[in-house]
Amino acid sequence: MNRKFFYAAAVLVGSMVGVGVFGLPYTFARTGFWVGFSVLIIVMVTTLLTDLMYGEVSLRTGEKHQLLGYSRIYLDQIFQKLIFFSSVLMGYVAILAYIIISGSFLNTLLSGFFYVPVAAYGIFFALILSLVVLKGVRTVSHVELFFCGLFLAIVVLMGLAGLPHIQPENFSGFNGANPLLSYGILLFAFGGLIGVPIQRQILAGNERKLKKAIIAAVLFVGLLYSAFTAIVVGISGSSTSQDAVSGLYQFLGSKITILAAFFGIFAVTTSFLMHAAALVNTFHFDFKIRRFNAWVLAVLPPVLLFWGGIRSFIGIIGLAGGVALALEQIMIILMYAKAKTKGDRVPEYSLNIPAWLLYVIIALLSIGIIYFLFIQ
Repeated sequence: MNRKFFYAAAVLVGSMVGVGVFGLPYTFARTGFWVGFSVLIIVMVTTLLTDLMYGEVSLRTGEKHQLLGYSRIYLDQIFQKLIFFSSVLMGYVAILAYIIISGSFLNTLLSGFFYVPVAAYGIFFALILSLVVLKGVRTVSHVELFFCGLFLAIVVLMGLAGLPHIQPENFSGFNGANPLLSYGILLFAFGGLIGVPIQRQILAGNERKLKKAIIAAVLFVGLLYSAFTAIVVGISGSSTSQDAVSGLYQFLGSKITILAAFFGIFAVTTSFLMHAAALVNTFHFDFKIRRFNAWVLAVLPPVLLFWGGIRSFIGIIGLAGGVALALEQIMIILMYAKAKTKGDRVPEYSLNIPAWLLYVIIALLSIGIIYFLFIQ
């Protein structure tokens, strides 16, 4: 396999695989495994289509940009503001989710040595990493690739260690929970749009392989999420915890559980740094706010929300996926339609998606946004 192709696929995989995966087993156990799996297939296909559309937008544009840059070329100002809103919302909600789950992971790792309230772990984690962001953070995308490989190894180890504990009855039945519970989590878990323009850069001179690299990455992540969720739900069933890890202790013991928690805290660390640094840069460069004030504006609101008692990991990442990422996918569909006629470059691939299908996807994503904002 061509090295550039492999690295391009790995970058998108690394952009997607993160803490969102830890929310999947709990929601699948709540809704019923096969209901959750059906939603996973739908979200995976939708993600694949929007990532491919984003790839085509990139290839139809001579200059290289990220999402906001492409929106300035192809969309009206109102849509540019929506993308900014979704980016800031995603940043705040994601950072809050990382603070919440970091406390759970640190408690799993350290509770055997001394007792500290889970919330205190989260506050400590947020303060330390916020200071790191203030000092300055370089890209950690290469670290994410390492964590992706580590996660794959953990899934294999969990499968081998947990095989005797998997109960077939844990996969049966429909538990009556709202299927949209898993929908928002899955959108969050499959979110990796930042990786698509980077893929194009990696494949410079060989952009015709971008389409296959996107397909390979999304399908691999879908298989990885399915395997991880099936293992955890098969083992812990109705005892599945919101962080997926702590609920395994009674079945697999401390070694595998601690290993998974180590991966979790490292993944949360890189994700926190990336999202917080991105927010700081947005406020600093786009709004010309002094860097210290931009830092305060980026990290203080999530910490205050956590301090104020908002600590539902599942609810938070469901909101981030169901609203922020859904908005971004809608914007990509609109950009894709505009780039077909306004692009200044001949693309290496051109999708032929029926207009009615684009309208259906936009309608479904819009219904999800309305649900998470006004009904949930």
